[in-house]
Amino acid sequence: MKGGYGKVDRAIIEDPTLTPESRLIYACLACYADKKRSCYPSIETLINVSGMGKNRFYKHMNALIERGIVEKVKLKKGNLYCNNIYKLKDFRFLQNREVENRTTENQ
Repeated sequence: MKGGYGKVDRAIIEDPTLTPESRLIYACLACYADKKRSCYPSIETLINVSGMGKNRFYKHMNALIERGIVEKVKLKKGNLYCNNIYKLKDFRFLQNREVENRTTENQ
């Protein structure tokens, strides 16, 4: 197995509104991410690496996706979905999006 490391946004790791499980999944994804912050590990790999059961994993992964911290892109091969690509968003992106949302709500 090849060694390595991942760039983890400290603001996301320290976010008190995220569960420890969500932070772990984010850190696992970061370990697989390339320079563009994209990765494509299988769900089985992420479940094994995180040590979580399937239901627990999906609950916390979905929280990351709903918050916009992780973007899940489904790839198609013909008419079938085959793989997922996960794109990690850093804190600056999330902060800018929250400011845009507040500005839109105030108008």
